[in-house]
Amino acid sequence: MTQSVKDYFESEVQRFVEEARSITRKAEGENRALSAEERARVEQCITETNGLKSRIAEMDDNERLLAAVEKASGVAEAEKTQAPEDALSVGDAFVRSEGYKALIARGLSGGAWTSGPVEINMKAAARTLGLKLDDGGSPALTVESITGAGGTLPLQPQIARGIMPLVEQKVTIADLFAQGVATANSLVFLEETNVVPGALTTPYTVSSGARTGVAVLTSEGTAKPAAYIDFTKRSANVEKLAAFLPISEEMLEDEPQIASYINGRLSVFIREAEERRLLTKLLAAGIGTAGFTEIGGANVFDSVMAGITAVRVEGGMEPDAVLMSPLDFAKMSVKQNSYGYYSGGPYAGPANNPWGLTTVITAAVADGSPVVGAFREGAQVWRKGGLSVESSNSHADYFRKDLVAIRAEERIALTVYRPAAFQSLFLTS
Repeated sequence: MTQSVKDYFESEVQRFVEEARSITRKAEGENRALSAEERARVEQCITETNGLKSRIAEMDDNERLLAAVEKASGVAEAEKTQAPEDALSVGDAFVRSEGYKALIARGLSGGAWTSGPVEINMKAAARTLGLKLDDGGSPALTVESITGAGGTLPLQPQIARGIMPLVEQKVTIADLFAQGVATANSLVFLEETNVVPGALTTPYTVSSGARTGVAVLTSEGTAKPAAYIDFTKRSANVEKLAAFLPISEEMLEDEPQIASYINGRLSVFIREAEERRLLTKLLAAGIGTAGFTEIGGANVFDSVMAGITAVRVEGGMEPDAVLMSPLDFAKMSVKQNSYGYYSGGPYAGPANNPWGLTTVITAAVADGSPVVGAFREGAQVWRKGGLSVESSNSHADYFRKDLVAIRAEERIALTVYRPAAFQSLFLTS
């Protein structure tokens, strides 16, 4: 039955009740008993009313039954919850969230369900994903002295979990960039299209492209030369990176196990996706190219120096890092001259800072194409919200197999302010 039919029945009940009341009130007003005809009509109205009420009750029962069937066959919805601020990792944040606790309390049986998205703050995500948040940034990590924290150092201090591993985490591509918090799904920024150092006398609207000038010495009372810089208005969309892994229901019920699994496995896939996406966006920004032939060199070390020189000359910035594939780093590590290895050797670890640059070794970089750049000054990573983790058994046939899909996702964007501050290298040896 449709709602319109139910509404009609309820209106008919009201009509019959009003009619019966009207007949009885008329007899009372005339101070007399009901006539045989009036009595018959009142009894008919009561009979019709009772019949309609029975049909309405039957319709209500059917609606409740259908709702129960839908609930049993659908996914048990859950609201988004916020993870504790003091969580030590993504896994710790998930198992301590209200969404996870409510899911375990209700049990994993009884149809499809979901824990609901668990929003995890960036500090917990940083500890798991290996991000190094700058002090003074947003969000930031700060360090207080023992005295400033309101105490003194004991003879045998307790070691807090989650502090030391962060220091030892390997550097990722995201670590190199300046960090920012996005509040919208799209970012509008000004890109310094091209940089030509030196004092200029032509305005920024010249057809030769964007230029910038530096201040020069002038005499008192003379006209001061203008320094111009051209910008190109760009926009960057906040994109979602997500991954999920299958686990068993028994694993989900085991708090230490699921926390360790999230920290050790799911975060790896998010970090890999983040590295590849950031590098793709950086290369798409139109960065420069350089190689060892440009400085008369002959090997990978010379190519890195050529990239450093290009960043300084063409980008006007000081390079701070180089991205390399595992194969290129291996070739650089075993490179030798007539005196032996350039760096390390089979019995000593190779140095990770050619020409003083921080080196990030990642499979996201193509073999033969390292990238040198002024990452901190030339570009910025933006994050919208924290890392979100959710579990559900509604994927494919997971309900029948007692499996659970646990998903993590984040939203990021990259703004490249000065493409010339980055150089893609080409290697031939």
